[in-house]
Amino acid sequence: MKALPLLFFLAVFATVSVGQTANRVEVPLNFKKFQNAGEMITLTLGGVTNFFDVRPPKGYSPFTGAIKPVFFQLRLEDVTLTGVLARSSAKAKSYDRLWVDWNGDKKFTGDEKLMGTETVKGEEKFVVFGPVERTLNERKLEAFFLVHGDYHIHIVPAGYYEGETELNGRNFKLGLTDGNMNGVLGDKAAIGAGLSGSGWGGDVLLVDFDGDGVFGIQKLAEAAFLFGEVYYLTHLVQLPDGNFYRIKVSEDGSKLLLERDNSPTGKVKMVCKRFTLGLMGQEGNLVVRGQDGECLLSTGVYQTQWAVIAEADEQGKLWQALLFFYRQSPRFRVTKDKPADLPFGPPFKLVLDVGREGKKLEFSLSLEDKSGNSVNAIFTPDMEQPKEPNLVITDMKGKVVKTEKFHHG
Repeated sequence: MKALPLLFFLAVFATVSVGQTANRVEVPLNFKKFQNAGEMITLTLGGVTNFFDVRPPKGYSPFTGAIKPVFFQLRLEDVTLTGVLARSSAKAKSYDRLWVDWNGDKKFTGDEKLMGTETVKGEEKFVVFGPVERTLNERKLEAFFLVHGDYHIHIVPAGYYEGETELNGRNFKLGLTDGNMNGVLGDKAAIGAGLSGSGWGGDVLLVDFDGDGVFGIQKLAEAAFLFGEVYYLTHLVQLPDGNFYRIKVSEDGSKLLLERDNSPTGKVKMVCKRFTLGLMGQEGNLVVRGQDGECLLSTGVYQTQWAVIAEADEQGKLWQALLFFYRQSPRFRVTKDKPADLPFGPPFKLVLDVGREGKKLEFSLSLEDKSGNSVNAIFTPDMEQPKEPNLVITDMKGKVVKTEKFHHG
């Protein structure tokens, strides 16, 4: 049986007191080290990552004498790190030994070996290596390696930069992570990059929109960008006061410079409590949050890459629906004189499809929005999958002849 497809791709505070004008704000930054694997993955959106390969890269020999060795290559902006993972014993359940060819001699030696520590976050398992401190191309690299499951590896910085500011009466935390690991803060995401953020490059912006003191949703880790508090730094950024800003980093890296964008705006509307949109506009990628069914956007034409739509239940708790527009991105135009009603979103409807193969019937239950777009995932207020529904088949007299449970898939 099939059901709704579920898609998981998933400090020290500073107070601003100087250098402020109506359109320009300075936010002093302080460095904060990561405390656990959840922070490392969530606040970097996975950092730089790659999959394992049992075959050694070109120029490297098989790694003999190790237990189940697998190879990887992590491509940073100015260097490619080649390494190998292995298990400490035949009984080890994870890759807990790592070697990195730091000097590029295409060999793995004892002084390049790291020991891993296993940590569990919910149903996910990580092995953490580090922190590591090295000099690469005359720059200092401080990083962790994380093995996620048994199929890919991450390299992430040792921490992130955080400050606090106030805009139009809203006090909130703001931060930045060196997501592309090049040692430079303030790199913008690549224009026209893919839906999920993969290939965007650039650094990761952290915005505590809801004021709970935490950036993002660690349950979703690499999918945190969908909920508007952790995402790649774009040319225009919406902040908690609802306005858009251009963000730069001072030359010495000690503070963020926020400059408000004063372009003409128009209203965008959707019938729901709250929404987050991943858009492509005149200046590239843009993440936008709407409250009480509306938000303001600069006038112009936009393409929608994804949407998260939230509505409250009878207890006032938010349920969220995720839509990814893989094949065709819905377009809409924002003008000053007329609100733009988004061409997607609620009301939703359930769709039951029945397929037949010989004597076997297969039932598939899905959810569609008002334009027929399939909902890719549903999240409960606890950010979990909803309970799997039951299928009950009766005869003409109403007698139950078959009961089956749908399964997420």
